Order: sequence, then C-alpha cells, then structure tokens
Amino acid sequence: MDISSNNKLLLSTACFPSLEYFVNFCKYEKVFIDIHETYPKQTWRNRCRIFSANGLMDLTIPVEKPYGNQTKTSEIVISSHNSWQKNHWRSIESAYRNAPYFIYYKDMVEGLVMDTQTSMLYEFNQKVLLNILDDLGIHKSAEFTDSFIHDSSGYIDLRFCISPKVKDRIGRTEIFFETYYQVFADKHGFQPNLSILDLLFNTGPDTLKYLQNTITG
Repeated sequence: MDISSNNKLLLSTACFPSLEYFVNFCKYEKVFIDIHETYPKQTWRNRCRIFSANGLMDLTIPVEKPYGNQTKTSEIVISSHNSWQKNHWRSIESAYRNAPYFIYYKDMVEGLVMDTQTSMLYEFNQKVLLNILDDLGIHKSAEFTDSFIHDSSGYIDLRFCISPKVKDRIGRTEIFFETYYQVFADKHGFQPNLSILDLLFNTGPDTLKYLQNTITG
C-alpha cells in the first residue's frame, strides 16, 4: 500500500453514499476505505437517505453480525430473510420516477439494488461505488486498508464523522451545497447532502460538475 502521499483520505464503506462522501472522494488524491473497525450502529454503512413525497426517507439494508457486537465491518452479512431489495427499489422508484433523469439511471440503479448475489455488505457497497464512479467518469478507485488504522495522523480521517448522527459531526466544518432541482422541493424545501441517487436522478450529466463546483466553492 502506498502511504507516501500527504493527500490521503480515509473513509468508511457507505451505501449509495451521500454527496459529502463523493465531494471528499473527488477532492483527495488517494482514497482508502477502512472496513476493519468494530461495526457501528446507525451509520451510512448500511443506509442512505433519499427525498420522497413525504420528505426525507432512510433506506436501511438489514444486516447480520456473525460475532455479535464484536463483528467487524468486513464480516457484516446482508440479511436474506426479507425482501428489502424490492422495498428499496419500490421506494426509490416512487420518489424519483418523475425526476428529469430517472429513465437514464433506472436500469443501473435497479440492477444494483436488486443484486442478490453479493452477501457481504462491504462488497455490495464497493460494487455500488465503482459503478457510480464509472458512470460519472471519475477515474479513481478506493483501496481497502489492510487492517484498522489506529493512528490516522497521515490521513484526512472521515471514517466516523460522515454520519447521520449529529454528535459525530460536532467540530466539523459543514460543506455548503448549492440548491439544485428536486422533485419535492416545492413541498418540503431544498434538502442538501442526500444520497448520490438524488443528485443523479435530478441533475443527470451535470452531477460531476456539481460535485466539482462544491469542492472549489
């Protein structure tokens, strides 16, 4: 693993990551994903946030922890005991079917959501990430760390602060997100920093430009 660069970003794995995740991913030269921490609850590792007719909605992938509370993220298994894929896709389709670019990304996103062959959470998330990066034309990959990084002084460490929990974000400078068209903004107001799905379906080919402008802005 090359650790010589001073421009290294350390992230957690994430499910259909937030705009904040992608902005930082694009900003730094090298990206590493640490999947060796003890799996924390209620994070973006197994959930994403979309914008539905009723407002914000979190979609959560049900998971199983083979070793209880000592299970590492790399060991987290996606539960096969319910039809979460169908429910997630139904929610996404309902939220974005009237978005300007839904038809352009429908097949890709549906294929990712409905994947029943990938059993490990981190592998599912990586598949999602790589497909979206490829579609956006972002020619950069993320390398998994070999072990848990205890001393992250050589990194920009965002593993635990890109989070839905307010307490995890204390002390961080929040990114300002310019408004863009959202299907239900007239009803609920503009909602920033949602899943990349929201930006893709609503802005289409301008998604990468939006992320790049957010970096420089």
